[in-house]
Parts: sequence; structure tokens; C-alpha cells
Amino acid sequence: MPADAMTGSATGHELEQPELAGSDYGRMPAGARQSLILDLIELHGFVSVSKIASNLSVSEMTIRRDLVSLEERGLLARTHGGAVSSASDPREVFDLEEPAFKRRRHRNARGKSAIATAAAGLIGPGETIGIDVGTSTLTLAEAVVNRADLRVFTNSLRAAMTLSASKSPVYVLGGEVRDPEQSVVGSRAVGELQNYNIDRVFIGVSGLIEAGFFDYSVEDTEVKRAFIARADQVVILCDSSKFDHRSLARVCELSGVDILVTDAAPPAHLARALEAAGVEVLVAGAEPETQTD
Repeated sequence: MPADAMTGSATGHELEQPELAGSDYGRMPAGARQSLILDLIELHGFVSVSKIASNLSVSEMTIRRDLVSLEERGLLARTHGGAVSSASDPREVFDLEEPAFKRRRHRNARGKSAIATAAAGLIGPGETIGIDVGTSTLTLAEAVVNRADLRVFTNSLRAAMTLSASKSPVYVLGGEVRDPEQSVVGSRAVGELQNYNIDRVFIGVSGLIEAGFFDYSVEDTEVKRAFIARADQVVILCDSSKFDHRSLARVCELSGVDILVTDAAPPAHLARALEAAGVEVLVAGAEPETQTD
């Protein structure tokens, strides 16, 4: 797909529109329009009916007819509000919208608490750590608030406020505040991280599939990647409700992570993929295996 081809997301960002020589989108032939839809699915994994219709200046009904035609030819699979690749693993769920923070905070709260306790146990004395945005990482911030020997970098205003009660120094990245996540994002935050060396970073994600770890927000994902690039060890906090879920932005491949902390053992296909990628899986609350002769 050409570099100037149309890209987009379900988050509301405007699609970049390719130039159409001597034509406009409203007069695009059905075949060309459908080819463009397939290109977008290949690039992003999902297309939104409303966003494509708006950017191509055609009706949503026209786009739905295109999707029906493409599905009948086995080229995609329709979903609520759009379509995904027909090659997608049937076990996978594509999460289109980011749920409200408060609702996510209460979802599987017990599992997230166990994850935070296990993750806190990984942190050695005097470490410099990074804490990313998310509900699991906020729970981790609560778990280490009594530590006085750490240096903490974060782009989560919620985590920073929680850790303000700690005797450990807390450094908040500069940049634009993304509401309602209360995360600090943008080129300034990404650039600032290039100046720091972090012993261990804790990253929150919205989903885990064999292709990697995912998040809802492109902007948050840019900062997650910057954290990962500057850390000696990368720890993902992911509760089991997110297994086989993916969303808009891929944070990294499985091999980009050292440890996955979760609240239940991953299903067999994910366990095999994680093992092949060299990811250590730490199941919070699980009894350590005993060696037998």
C-alpha cells in the first residue's frame, strides 16, 4: 500500500486520504473502493463503516453493501460497526472502543490486585522503574506506595498522584494530557524518555494474542514503546480477561517482553507462543513448582 494511502482508526482520528487522479471519493468505482477497504483491513486489522463512509463521502449503506460483497467472496468478516480480516483467528476478539476508566478499574479487580502484588515483588532495592498508564499499573502504584527506595517515572497522572504519598521520588513525563485516561502523551513525553535508563518498566495492555500485545490508544502506545526501549526489563501486566483480545494499536511483539504477570494461566495456544518468544509467565498467587528427583 503506498505511503500516502489512506490510514485510519476507530478512535476518531482522521483518515489520510490518497490522491485520486482526476477523480473524487464520491465518484470512486465500487471495485476501487472495495480494494481500498481491503488495504485498510490488512494495515489496521479493522475498518469502521462510519469512518470510511465519512471520508469517502458515500453513505454508510454503500459501505455496508461493499462489506457484504467482500464477505460473500471470503475476503473479510463483518463485525458490529465494521469488518475484520477473514484470516483472523476465530478465538480473537477485536475491541473497538476503549471502555471508561472507572468501568475498567472495577473489572476483575481481585485479579488485578493479585497481579500488582506479584509485580511489586519483582522490584529490587533502589531500582529506577517506569509505570505506564492503565488500571493494573495504577494498582501496582498503590502496591509500592510505601517504598522509600525507588525512583519512579510515569506518564500516568493517576499513578503520580497515588505515589505522591510515597517517600520515593516520582517524575512525571511532560507532554499533552489525554483525557479521560489522564495519561501524558506526545513527542515531548517520548523524547524525554530517551534521556533516562530504567531498570524495570511495567506496561499495561488491553489485549494479548499470538501476534503480540495491544492497546486502544495510538498515543499511549507511542509512550509505551518509548518506555520499553529504555528499560532493562519489560514487565507486562495483563489480567486473564484480556487473553485473545486485540485492539487498534500493537504495543510490541511477544518477544519484546521479558515477563508477563497475569492472574490465570494463558490458554494452551498463547502459552506455546509466549514460551517460543522467551516470555516468562508469572501467574499471581500460583504455587511455585517443586523439583522432584
